[in-house]
Amino acid sequence: MNKGNIVPFHLFHYHGSRYVIDIEGMQASAVDEPTAKVLEMLVAEPEMVLTTGMKEDLNKLGLISEAGDKSKKTVKTESFPIVYIALFLTQSCNLRCIYCYGDGGEYKTGGSMDEKTAFRAVDWLIEQSGKMKQINISFFGGEPFLKFSLMKAVVAYARKRAQEMGKEVYFHANTNATLLDDDKIAFIKEQSISIMVSFDGPREIQDAQRPYANGKGSYDTALPKIEKLLAALPETSGHAVIVGNTDPELIKDALQEIGFAEVSIVPASQSLLTREQDKIKSTRNLQNLLQALEQEAETWQRLIQSRDIEGLRSLMFKKNGLYKGLLSLFQNSKKRYACSAGRGMVGVSSSGDVYLCHRFVGQEKYKLGSIFGKNLNREEYQKSPTTENELCAACFAKYYCGGGCKYDNVSYSGSIASPSEDMCRLRCRELELAATVICSLEPEAQAFLVDEKILTPKSCPLDF
Repeated sequence: MNKGNIVPFHLFHYHGSRYVIDIEGMQASAVDEPTAKVLEMLVAEPEMVLTTGMKEDLNKLGLISEAGDKSKKTVKTESFPIVYIALFLTQSCNLRCIYCYGDGGEYKTGGSMDEKTAFRAVDWLIEQSGKMKQINISFFGGEPFLKFSLMKAVVAYARKRAQEMGKEVYFHANTNATLLDDDKIAFIKEQSISIMVSFDGPREIQDAQRPYANGKGSYDTALPKIEKLLAALPETSGHAVIVGNTDPELIKDALQEIGFAEVSIVPASQSLLTREQDKIKSTRNLQNLLQALEQEAETWQRLIQSRDIEGLRSLMFKKNGLYKGLLSLFQNSKKRYACSAGRGMVGVSSSGDVYLCHRFVGQEKYKLGSIFGKNLNREEYQKSPTTENELCAACFAKYYCGGGCKYDNVSYSGSIASPSEDMCRLRCRELELAATVICSLEPEAQAFLVDEKILTPKSCPLDF
């Protein structure tokens, strides 16, 4: 970028102060006005000659590298073993969520998995995992508890096969909770199955967005079952989908009030399986999410200043928001992929076809192979968007975002490689606001957050 080896950076202002993010170093600093002006001149004229004083100031910020432009490092790609499958026990559902990317849970074909296919999926996962000692099976659908007897059979078979092969197997399940009862909850607890409940918040929103096939709301059916599940397994997490301009804090607060240990939310994506959901695309409005982020940044700083540990932990367990950005900058961590789709994780349909991830089931273009075969067509998904995608490679938030959800990218741009503009804006603002919070931390505040395990230091590579 400059003969003085200036590393890539992003300069921005917030509430009258100036901040800079070292993109490759994933670290943030507050800067004074003279330094900010130098950085602005560098943006306008990358080849400008720096004075000794300028170099000293930039060096203090970590923006000068003796080794040259770190952004030009080549990232080695490799083939990742499959260690996680989303297993579609059934492609049917008792709900008809208005934003369902699976077209009512059927994913074009519908159908249910038979035991032979389910057991073959387990064996296939063990084969694909290679030398990896841990494997994961997530029961998916549709609604997986429609096939509870098959779920029990798969758990027993997978535990037996994993033990024979010297591996550990972990189980997960996504459910709308409407079919839970004492037997299912006891089984979940006994088998240590990690559960994520899909529930959209207050009654009026849940009933409008997640009705039964007959149009009846699901709130009154699901809520008491969720409460019973949480009584037995208080660590259960909740997940909500936002349609339109719904206030995200309203949803998060409602889920936390119900008792979920962790809460996540996501804006609805347009379905690739039906044109009937075009309204989702036209009504997705992230303005409330952006406004909530601004408020959250102020809340983080206020709670840190007052040492309000209970309030800080509440923010920490609301997965969506600034927390991931805070951790990324505090640990200087770099994420080269948004998720493990097509790399360590795939979706397996009820017929045994293998897809890029659970969201792409039914999409022939994103079919990677079959559990009844050995070869997977997934080479292109091993490449990191942070280096292979021109749009992402030029973005200051690339190591925070990792290129965006592949399904959301396709649903809005038609290409896995092109994120939607609104999600880019959201992720970039998350990182900027996280940077302002990190830069406000005095050493005592940092120590407090580390002691209370709100922020965890980057682990040492020599730790065993």
